[in-house]
This record gives sequence, structure tokens and C-alpha cells, in this order.
Amino acid sequence: MTINRRVIAASVAALVFLVVGLVQVADLYWLRHRGEVVTATVGEVQHSRRSTDKIKVTYVTRDGQAVVAKTANYHDAEPGQKLDVRYDRKKPTRMQAADWPLAYTRPVLLYGGVGAFLILLSLLDLRLNLLGRARGAATR
Repeated sequence: MTINRRVIAASVAALVFLVVGLVQVADLYWLRHRGEVVTATVGEVQHSRRSTDKIKVTYVTRDGQAVVAKTANYHDAEPGQKLDVRYDRKKPTRMQAADWPLAYTRPVLLYGGVGAFLILLSLLDLRLNLLGRARGAATR
């Protein structure tokens, strides 16, 4: 029995979505539990047609480390603007705007939902293929 390419492609895509979702949830977890809030300066706003706009910010951690980081998790920013950011003490480049929610809802629904949908599609396609082969074998 061979598995059709659509099933494999949908399964791989589902796995990618689920892994990205887990990384997003882990980032939020660490920001919730180890997050520190400091004031950053917006250096650049990167507009994108294909993905979410990002900002590049510079800030100094509470222990004096200078950091330059990017995030798409912000509401509104202009170059030169001061902005409160929440960063992870143990990984200071993991950060987002302090007013951006720390809820798990978005990554779970978005990445988990798409991943689950792709898994369901691949299982449905696999089942339909198996039923088609069974019917073909029964008519021979």
C-alpha cells in the first residue's frame, strides 16, 4: 500500500504548523514567567506585503545588557517612539510589546487549529483512498 502525496504533504504541513504553534506557546510561557518590562526605542518599522509588519527595537535589560530585537507583536509604533517591551530574563531577544497580550489563545487557535484541520484532511483523504482501493479490488 502506498500513501498518496497529498496525505504526506498535508501531514508534513500539519506537523510544521503544530511545531510553530508549540514554539509560540513556549515563548509566551517564558515571557509570562520570566518577563521583565523596560522601555525600548523603536528603530525601524519593516512593512511587508507577504507577512506581518515587524519593528526593530533597542533596549537595555535590567542587568545592563544592550539588546536589539525584532517583533511582530505590537499594536502601533513609529521610528524613534518609546515603547514598553517585555523580554525574557534568560533570553533577552525573546520579547514583545508590553501591551501585547500574553494569552495562549491566538497561537493555539491559529497554529493548532490549522494543524488539526490538515490532519483531519489527510485522514479523510487516506480513508477515501483506502475505500476506493477496496471497491476496486471488490469489482475485480
